[in-house]
Amino acid sequence: MGYVLREQDDYGDVFHLRKFRGKHREWKPFLAHLLGLNAQLTVDLYNEIDEEAALDHEIARRRTECGASTDADVVKIDGVISIRVRELEELTQTLDTFDFSQADADANQELVEHVEEQISQHNEETYRLSQLMWRLDESLREESILFNTEQSAQLFSEAGIAFSGQLKKEFDQLVEFNRSIAEERREYLLKDRQKAADRLRAIGSAQEELQIQRARLFDFLEGSDTIAKYKEISERVIALRADIMSLTRRRDALNAIVHLRQEQRQIQEKKNQLQTAIELDVQACAENSNSRYLEIQRYFDEIVHSVLGEHALLTVSVSSTGSLEFSADIVDSAGAQTSAARGFTVKKLLCIAFDLAVLRSYKEQAFPRFAFHDGAFESLETRAKRRLLEVLRSYAHLGLQPVITTLDSDLPDPIDSSSAALSSNEVVRTLSDEGEEGRLFRMASF
Repeated sequence: MGYVLREQDDYGDVFHLRKFRGKHREWKPFLAHLLGLNAQLTVDLYNEIDEEAALDHEIARRRTECGASTDADVVKIDGVISIRVRELEELTQTLDTFDFSQADADANQELVEHVEEQISQHNEETYRLSQLMWRLDESLREESILFNTEQSAQLFSEAGIAFSGQLKKEFDQLVEFNRSIAEERREYLLKDRQKAADRLRAIGSAQEELQIQRARLFDFLEGSDTIAKYKEISERVIALRADIMSLTRRRDALNAIVHLRQEQRQIQEKKNQLQTAIELDVQACAENSNSRYLEIQRYFDEIVHSVLGEHALLTVSVSSTGSLEFSADIVDSAGAQTSAARGFTVKKLLCIAFDLAVLRSYKEQAFPRFAFHDGAFESLETRAKRRLLEVLRSYAHLGLQPVITTLDSDLPDPIDSSSAALSSNEVVRTLSDEGEEGRLFRMASF
């Protein structure tokens, strides 16, 4: 009903009506069915697209849950969990037996192999970065161009040597070139200095943490209080259990992402199959001379050619994503699209032609028998209006009911002025602002 009740706002696009401003899935399958295509393929494709979007949303949610911006290696996380579990078992056994010899050995190993080594590496990197920043500061201070053409011109003048014209211009260009290079080099130096400063701050924070960790390990190794060591190990057990729980949640979330990725690949395969099926369906309809699609296309072209003397082409294509694309254009003798269909007047005629062509194609079936077009004659030239009137009459003779509205000033000829002009018998209602008789239903306003 949306296509057979066209108001002024519905002439902007032959297929996508303003009243149907929803998603493509809400009108493209219906239009495909109207043109004789297999609409269920398009419905299935949009369902798969929605399912894929839902999976993308779920993957993003799972990734946020596990705190990872990319899909990490699940096997690697399993390995880390195994290490943490083994450490937990050892510490739990230490607490059960009150034997802290292994804990002392582990603390000593951690102090020597991990903490002290990292502190040493950070000290070396701090020295290297400090030297780098000193050299960068020196380079920045030296960034200046000492040559001055004005001073040189004065010096040459005092010496009685000409320094003007092309020579001065070339020296000015050379100075400007060196200045641009110097400015670009200064930007790079400043960036390098900022990076070095940022890294030094990061190392400083890490060093503070390592110093605290070293002090804690020294206290643990030097302490002889069994209760204090028991408390220290208990805290480490709690931390390990929390770490294991966090890693387990992350692993489970990543496992879920892996399964969701597998579902996505299956959906992509279904989408590819549906896209192929849609392409084959469109091709089959375009090659079948008895197809509904070609029948509507033929009636559509006949109407446009009768009114404008030009041919029109109704086409259905498949985009790279498998979605159907519908177009209606004025074409030249070679079938190439022209710019004629871009104007509002011609586009309105294309809308009228499409609606009438569909009605004619379905006139032997349970389908609407009428079409209403507001302002059908508006802005058409006189000869085109007369031809359109003849088309409307011919479709009325087929048993259909074209209904149009028009201003009397838009009529190609005055009513009853000739046999070709609009007859008063063809006028259903004359509207005006002169009381109730001028209203559509001849009743008081409310």
